[in-house]
Amino acid sequence: MRTSFVNPRLSVVLLALALAACGSSNPEVPGPPPDAGTTVSDAGGVEEDAGVPDAGTVDAGVPDAGTPDAGRVPVPTVLSGLGLFTGTPADGGLVPVEGNVPYTLSTALFSDYAVKSRTLYIPPGAVAHYQPKDALDLPVGTFITKTFAFPADLRKPDQDVRVIETRVLVRQPTGWEAWPYVWNDAQTEATQATGGRSRSVTFIDLEGKTQAFTYAVPSKNQCLQCHHLQDETGAQVMHPIGVKARYLHHANTYGGVERDQLEYLASLGKLDGLPAPAELPKAPDAFDATAADLTTRARTYLDINCGHCHNPKGTAGITSRLFLNIDNTDVFTLGECKRPGSAGSGVGGEFDIVPGNHAESILWYRLHTEEDGKMMPQIGRVVHHAEGSQLIADWIDSLPPKTCK
Repeated sequence: MRTSFVNPRLSVVLLALALAACGSSNPEVPGPPPDAGTTVSDAGGVEEDAGVPDAGTVDAGVPDAGTPDAGRVPVPTVLSGLGLFTGTPADGGLVPVEGNVPYTLSTALFSDYAVKSRTLYIPPGAVAHYQPKDALDLPVGTFITKTFAFPADLRKPDQDVRVIETRVLVRQPTGWEAWPYVWNDAQTEATQATGGRSRSVTFIDLEGKTQAFTYAVPSKNQCLQCHHLQDETGAQVMHPIGVKARYLHHANTYGGVERDQLEYLASLGKLDGLPAPAELPKAPDAFDATAADLTTRARTYLDINCGHCHNPKGTAGITSRLFLNIDNTDVFTLGECKRPGSAGSGVGGEFDIVPGNHAESILWYRLHTEEDGKMMPQIGRVVHHAEGSQLIADWIDSLPPKTCK
């Protein structure tokens, strides 16, 4: 299935009035969510889908929802209980309350062409700390939300939009937790779906073709598969993926004024340690040929889509020794003429990357294929990203040819 690339700037349509709200005098700043309703039952009658397995991932290092903890942030069963938004998709859009800051990424992780919107809430009196490479060091009580939706026609992204899910990361005293919420058919409420869901999705792509597939909402444990890293003791701990300085260092509109997102957070007193603008890392839009050279754009795409697992602290990276994080400069662990650890047969070739030949490179094949058990990432997508796989093909073909043995 080939669908034209959706410009990430279109994600703002999900938050119809969101950016204006950041500059308003809306006094509704969320406090700690109410303690009522912190069970994980499926209130709202959203059916469990046995076709989306829990995957059995061990929740190592991440406390269970019922673990006693004096400083624990309550997590309600319904999204509205968090107090982070006003309105619903049914009445015109989710509007972040003041203090829940919308943000975008310069290059975003691909998710079946879903239109996504993101917010960051740092509680009153707390502050995040700048990190040059890793995700921002965010305080206890922080909420990160990401909402996934599909317009009926990608050529009209602000019309007939169906919101599927909102994923929430919350920083607890003992670490990060992930909570998926699924929106009901009436688009009036989203309810926790810890076991995952599947939804039929149909839309018209930018080429005017009708596309239909089954969209998979990940279970709580499946969220952990992508967000786990090993700490210095070897324990698996959960981390956010997108809130890194290099992906946040670009302009967004707040209260009708264009501001750099990092500088805006600092101006709110929510981010400290920010260096001078010239010293800030910056990831380009991987699909803007004027933003950077081909290698930088391809490496950026691999970093955001693959590098959170394929790095020296990620389980996939540790087992495969394939490191796709942007700061890896070793061409062998980047995949050149490297045989995979456990790719199996029928994956496009013998080596992760055959320089000059994408058609024989396993890395390209696994990004391109839609075959279950062979495609990468293993969860988070059902269809292949035509533009992404083309970018990686172009990059591999541009590398000086080598004969791999």
